[in-house]
Amino acid sequence: MSEVLKQPAVLGAPEVNLKGSRLSSYLPAAVALLGAGALTLLRFKAGPEHFSSDGALMMMALAAYLIAAVFYLTNLYAPSSLFEKIGLGSATLGVMLNFGSWLVRWIAYREHDVAIWLQQGKPEAEWPWLFRNIPFANLYDLSLAFAFGAGITTLLIAHRKNFRFLGAVSLPLASLILILARFIGDDIISLQPVLDSYWRPIHVGIAALSYGIALVCFATAVVYLLKDGVKPESMAIWSSAFGLAVIATVSKGSVLAVGSVFWGLSGTFASYGSAVFLPPRFPLPLRAELPLVGWLLAASALLLVLVVVLFCRYVFANSESSRRLGHHALKAALVTQALAVGVLVYQVKTIQSVAVCEEGSARPAGTACIKPSQFQRAGQFLAENEGLRPEQIAALPAGRLAQAGEQFVRGRQEEFFLSLNANPVELAALITAFAGTLFVILFSFRTEKLREALPDREKIDSLMYKTGGVTFAGLALLLMTGAVWANESWGRYWGWDSKETGAFVAWLTYGGFLHVRISRGWTGRAAAYFAVVAFLLIVFTYLGVSYLLPGLHSYA
Repeated sequence: MSEVLKQPAVLGAPEVNLKGSRLSSYLPAAVALLGAGALTLLRFKAGPEHFSSDGALMMMALAAYLIAAVFYLTNLYAPSSLFEKIGLGSATLGVMLNFGSWLVRWIAYREHDVAIWLQQGKPEAEWPWLFRNIPFANLYDLSLAFAFGAGITTLLIAHRKNFRFLGAVSLPLASLILILARFIGDDIISLQPVLDSYWRPIHVGIAALSYGIALVCFATAVVYLLKDGVKPESMAIWSSAFGLAVIATVSKGSVLAVGSVFWGLSGTFASYGSAVFLPPRFPLPLRAELPLVGWLLAASALLLVLVVVLFCRYVFANSESSRRLGHHALKAALVTQALAVGVLVYQVKTIQSVAVCEEGSARPAGTACIKPSQFQRAGQFLAENEGLRPEQIAALPAGRLAQAGEQFVRGRQEEFFLSLNANPVELAALITAFAGTLFVILFSFRTEKLREALPDREKIDSLMYKTGGVTFAGLALLLMTGAVWANESWGRYWGWDSKETGAFVAWLTYGGFLHVRISRGWTGRAAAYFAVVAFLLIVFTYLGVSYLLPGLHSYA
């Protein structure tokens, strides 16, 4: 076994020697970190009134990441030293602003918590500065650090000229993380006392950096598959299947099949409902139906089905006509997906009225409709808030629940409002599905020229192996520090909580990735598929567990 471990990642392959570069090649990463520190000092000296907020810095980081990705991608198709420099400079600026936004948020947390501390009559000098205010209290904070982990890892690897391509894939993915953070909302919340431990920044910081490195490993795996000759049409089949899964599950499945069953929307097909809030931001178990969004998503789903069918015929039967029609359908799906997301965002931002609309009646202009069939659900919600147990609620007559729900909804409907923060995972998933379609279209444009611009497969494979190994080590530290923190906070090291289990499964998957590579010689395409699946498990742990499954980690 020891002899096996001494072998390189790929026998006879050129290694990715990051040590052999000049120290000056790490200058972009150093500039980003020092620049973020300078921004933090300026914010500390200037105060919140005379300096940009952490949210504004995050949006600027998002713009810089996207600009860098565009120039990195353009450089692959039309190599230019100018494009390369702009891409590297924009990536450096993006990492600096990303990290700066997180550090500025640290100061904002301190100001928020110290204000509460002073209101309680306690002296400011006794406030614990170093650990108490580190911004790792919710999913927004973690998302900022996640994107930074991906950005700084990209900078550290892309200092080598052969690996500048990495930013064309990893930075758009980091941008998606920041878009998700934007939809989550940047509200500063007080930390739960049970979580007030110095293990919190250690554990969550390791999680953020490990997730960022895993993202880069995933991006490397995708690039390897492209270099290895996987057809863009095959990629389109999988990206379209993912898009279909997203559309089929958003709004509790109301778009494609069962809207009236779950939310009482106007029909069982092409209905989309947005979650409803009470001031200041109290979520309700109601969905207000938005016009057009459901039909645009349904059209996108039908086009994606057509893409899958046509490209399957091309891949398995070598039908050239199916390939041509499939690309037309894919482009049409991209347009409808973009329209659906755009109309959704526009209507949530502009609709001023949320009201009950009677069955069969026309929807008033500028109104999002709540159907009377949701009254019983509202009644159950009220009963839960009054402290009734599930068996007690089940014993109540349905008519009584519906009556109580109707009184509540009709009496408070003037206060109802919509928000993009209602379900950030849902909206981010729709944007991710759009991005997947867009990338496949880009990969299908002059594919052979794109493959020629990429480095040798062995180099990409070696990079994938190394980033996967670092991710495995990071997740191991994540589990160990989390166990220590859990024992300190909850009195046990392990409790099979949903997020604990998800992180454990993701760690085992990366362990399997390394094991089969070392012991069975799984390299290349097989390893790339393994890395893709492993990262999807991390994404589920990061998002799906937080929003879909109950548990002690629901705050993050």
